Amino acid sequence: QGSLFNLPLDQSYGFAKENDWWIATERTTESSVALPASTAIAQLALKACNTSLTHITSANSTLLANRHDSDTGRNATVQLDVGYFLLDSSPLPSAAQLSMHWQRPDCIFETELTPNATVPVQTVQIPFSKGMPTTLFYPKLVTDGILPATLQQYGAKQPAYLLGNVRILINLSTPKTGAVDSFAPTGTGSQALTAEEETLQAIVPLESYVNETNNQIFSIPVHHTFTGKLMGKLVLQVKVDLPQHSQSQPQLVPSSGGLINLMGLDVDNIETLPPLDRDMIPTNSPHDPHAQRRQQQLRTMGNFVTNEYLQNQIRVRSQDLTMLTNRVEKYKKALMYNPNEEIVPSHKDRMPKPFRPSSSRITEELAGIPFNTHAATLSIEKGQPNLAEKGGFFFNITCGAPADHARGFGPLFEKGPSGGLRRLEAQRLEWRQKLQDAHTALIQAIATFFTTARQNNQTTIHVPARNSQIAGLRWKVFELTQQYHEITWACTIRRVNVFSQALGIALTSFLTSISQNTTWCDLWVKHGYLVTFEGLLSAVGKELGMIEDASVGINMLRNVAVQLVPAESEPDPDSVPVVNSPNIRWIHMSTNNAISKDAQFVLKLGINAEYFSNRVPAPLKSHAVRFYPLLYQVGVDIRQAAAHAQMNVQTQLNSSASSKTETDNVRNVSLLDDEDQDDGISDTDVLVALNYEALRKMNVYANAISPMMPASSIQENGSHQQQIHPVLASLHSHIVGSSGKMNHGILDEAATVAQKLGGGGVVFCKSGKDRTAMHVTYKQAQYIHRFLQMDNAGVLSERLYDDATKMRVYGTRLPICEKNVGQAKYAFNTLQVRFMPDMLKPPISTLAGFLKGGAVFKGGGIES
Repeated sequence: QGSLFNLPLDQSYGFAKENDWWIATERTTESSVALPASTAIAQLALKACNTSLTHITSANSTLLANRHDSDTGRNATVQLDVGYFLLDSSPLPSAAQLSMHWQRPDCIFETELTPNATVPVQTVQIPFSKGMPTTLFYPKLVTDGILPATLQQYGAKQPAYLLGNVRILINLSTPKTGAVDSFAPTGTGSQALTAEEETLQAIVPLESYVNETNNQIFSIPVHHTFTGKLMGKLVLQVKVDLPQHSQSQPQLVPSSGGLINLMGLDVDNIETLPPLDRDMIPTNSPHDPHAQRRQQQLRTMGNFVTNEYLQNQIRVRSQDLTMLTNRVEKYKKALMYNPNEEIVPSHKDRMPKPFRPSSSRITEELAGIPFNTHAATLSIEKGQPNLAEKGGFFFNITCGAPADHARGFGPLFEKGPSGGLRRLEAQRLEWRQKLQDAHTALIQAIATFFTTARQNNQTTIHVPARNSQIAGLRWKVFELTQQYHEITWACTIRRVNVFSQALGIALTSFLTSISQNTTWCDLWVKHGYLVTFEGLLSAVGKELGMIEDASVGINMLRNVAVQLVPAESEPDPDSVPVVNSPNIRWIHMSTNNAISKDAQFVLKLGINAEYFSNRVPAPLKSHAVRFYPLLYQVGVDIRQAAAHAQMNVQTQLNSSASSKTETDNVRNVSLLDDEDQDDGISDTDVLVALNYEALRKMNVYANAISPMMPASSIQENGSHQQQIHPVLASLHSHIVGSSGKMNHGILDEAATVAQKLGGGGVVFCKSGKDRTAMHVTYKQAQYIHRFLQMDNAGVLSERLYDDATKMRVYGTRLPICEKNVGQAKYAFNTLQVRFMPDMLKPPISTLAGFLKGGAVFKGGGIES
């Protein structure tokens, strides 16, 4: 396809064994399915993102319809003008302040309409004249969600609509003394009551004044809020007009099929009105009675999000929709051959291609494509072909870390969560708990308020707007609700990018496996295709964020089932063509679960009909194969050495000054591997946790395909501790003693076990070119020695290291460095090499830089 692919890289080596010669040939080939798979995921994400945008836009519309401060044409119009307060007793107060509050029929919280304003006080009736205070607002005609206590006032008859009440508070300053009223306004914008103040109230039921004659004067009784004593009348005009034309209220578009749901996140147990990114759950749905009561209580509290927040979410989601739209268009265009396209060096190319250089990590447009992805194969054949002796085949997929490098790993908002997906999603759950705790605190405060009111013989079903304690608790719920949803959307978009990368990598591994070895197909159909990711990142700073991203993206692969189908008829319009493949015609991605009940995604591969008939194994012709992904992770560079040293020093009570000095010196070394010379946090515990998780899952898989005797129950979750399968005994011992150590043996053993279990291997570091090169060449040398039985003792020999070194110097890995950054050098310096495991140390002649006088010398084009 012209400039779409780079040519494969290969190199051959001769090995003498007794009187025979064997030829080992390594080859690295760019993946033909990575870009089509990323395109297929982008298409699904685009449709789902559009659903999420439509949903949040409708939520904003329903919230706007609930507002009282703007005329939407759907709501009633209320004009209320106060003339004066006619007081039944004397003497006249020295001052009278009035405020108005709307009591919604569907929310227990009052809404303040007007702040304190002076109202004239009279002891005799006088002519009415308009003045201050006055209010104009637009209440919604409420037909559902009416407060239960309000409905009780209407008996069994459901009113056609309700508008609510206006509660008018009058504060009088008089010489009289009296008890303090629990309903009196307190907090910001009001003055605390003293013995010389009294609070009165009048209630205006708006439904009673609908379409009354203009300019009619009304006298509303005014009562003492504490004693209930009639204190006088409020003379005012009330005008309530219904909408001239019947218009339906905006409806909330369901969130099902949205992007959050597609990416496997949920907000089902978070109660908001309108419900955000989830569908409304009926209050009578069968579940825990306590949870049902809590749900009913929260639904009486109105909205917990603001229009300003929803409008910002519309802007954010619109930007993400535009990003996905451009991604689909450009990825599809890239899959069509353009002979006139300008050819640029690979390391400078920023167009979507099957090969994405590591230098493009921060290019957001390419964030869905795995970078520096190659199938690294090694074949061994006898120098003089002999049909009686079969050769060997070994492969790994090598790549950069499947992480959202473009979005970075900083805080999502001020004092907000940061890091990669594993940490972000853990903090998201913490935010959820904070929100639920805030719900509880608010519910309890409201219950206390109503209990106190009943004890004072005061009847109310609304909480005053100026109750400062409850207002503060309510705003805390607003704040946490909005932050929780903001974190959820950020995690969702991050999942799209990371999952897209991980899928292309895993699919490349699966297809490489079935092209060479079909003996495991029955087990793959039954138990899944084991794909083991071997990570070489350090659990420090940005690389810690990459580990956290990769762990989630890789784990999401368990939701994918792959099915091979003959490409006989016209493909689905959403199918994506696969170019430069002799046998695969197209890829189609869907969320149809009919093929595999355990999979959320179904990825179909359209195979050349003749090849499908003659070459595809029978089990794969009629069954889908799920991915069974694992991630083992061991840091092998200077930063990991520093993190381990720091942890070990901190755990020793008698740490020496020299140990700390050495740790600080290591931590402050400049790095050639990337520009990421950050002093971010370290978390060596995450490496142990990830390796134990992978061991447990691999143990389940090993026991499933080769049960131990006596048989033990296969449980991946739960309290049951499954016995370690014999094939994993050595790996288990490595992991048990790995805390605070740079134990490369974990990856070595994990790769060996994965091969014995018929699985594929994926090797990655940050860029997929330096540490990855050291590890994969070591694995290839190991395979050659095992195949040719050159090292029966099974220990690291000098010859094995020499063979790995030859591959590092003369093989395909240095040209891959050149493809990525423009120079055939490994991005290490001599100090970094000192801290690497012996089997991974590169030849000095291949290094890009070294330290001299504290400065790092870098070759041109090297990532730094």
